[in-house]
Amino acid sequence: MVHLGLTRRAAVLLVPLAAATALVTGGSAVAVPASAGPRLTANLEKLVRSPAHLATRAANAAAVAQTRESQRGLPTFSSSYTVGGVTYPYTMLGAAPKSGRTVALKTVVVPLRMVFKGFGPDVVFEPTFAVNNMLQSPMFKDASYLNGRGQFADQMQRATFWNQMDAKRQWHTLMADPDRSRTFTITVTPATGSLDTSTVPPIGNMNIDLFDAQLHAILPQLHLDADQTPLFVTQSVTADALGYHDAFLVPDGHGGQRVQTLMWSSWLDIAQVGPLLADVSTLNHEVAEWVNDPYINNFAPLWAFPPFNLECGANPYVEVGDPQGNGPDYALFPTVPIRIGGYTFHLQDLALLQWFTRETPSSAYKGWYAFPDPTQLTSPSVDCP
Repeated sequence: MVHLGLTRRAAVLLVPLAAATALVTGGSAVAVPASAGPRLTANLEKLVRSPAHLATRAANAAAVAQTRESQRGLPTFSSSYTVGGVTYPYTMLGAAPKSGRTVALKTVVVPLRMVFKGFGPDVVFEPTFAVNNMLQSPMFKDASYLNGRGQFADQMQRATFWNQMDAKRQWHTLMADPDRSRTFTITVTPATGSLDTSTVPPIGNMNIDLFDAQLHAILPQLHLDADQTPLFVTQSVTADALGYHDAFLVPDGHGGQRVQTLMWSSWLDIAQVGPLLADVSTLNHEVAEWVNDPYINNFAPLWAFPPFNLECGANPYVEVGDPQGNGPDYALFPTVPIRIGGYTFHLQDLALLQWFTRETPSSAYKGWYAFPDPTQLTSPSVDCP
């Protein structure tokens, strides 16, 4: 769902932010040193439980739910579970676990250059550093986890369906090497956003509805195939949220409509915001939710935010990043550092399907309820208070 929570190999791609990031100010490229210590700004803290964009996504999901399977171009499998006598069907990306098949999901990375005008000298947030490092991250590259070695989403799904997949455990849900589009420019003014200069580099923000409208305007220019999902990327720029995924209807080119999924993730440097928000902690949240609930219609019993279960999540979907990432006690769920090629990425820990299905014991790998750190959730969800 909307990523409202703080939850997130070439050496030349993985240099420090101070050397890799430049803000264009008044027409000149000015390197900004990453000298500020980790900090959480007031603006970012306000993103934790913001209701922004939820109504739009709910309307989109309702329309998508009425479509036929032939209108959905992504490879999926479906099943269901029962809680309290109620059956909850779900559809996820990939092939059925028992099939033993490998599916490679196709994405197109779309860099967004964000130009902030009217806040003093123009400030331009170039996305190059973020894009290059995302492509070298655990989303697309193999890393080691407690249940094996592979890509992040694949190892999460293999943990979830470890005891339900084929006997030889050959089943995989991979992220194919993504295509990359040209860079698109979006302009933000004081009427459409804000600029927080309390961090170094600064952090920009744009109204989420206006930002989303810009993404939809860019979509036709990408000429996507039905089985491709755009992954929009911003660097040091949020949009009343840190990222989100969505599903909606677009023209199919033959007088009808088809379903299009979409992801957007911001990249924030650890020097700006600390490890809870750093680098790919938003990206792994959104990729995992896209895989587990691509059409935003996998319903679940309403649950309370862990670990204290005192506040209702008010979220009826299997959105695996929200229980730990969007609650009042998000800071109790640290990101998990994963090192690749000399660079340390920070992954938000996520809830497995069994947390939502309330299986006791969990049928996941070794009885887990969370990934990649199974110690962060050790029991299933509970009803809202």
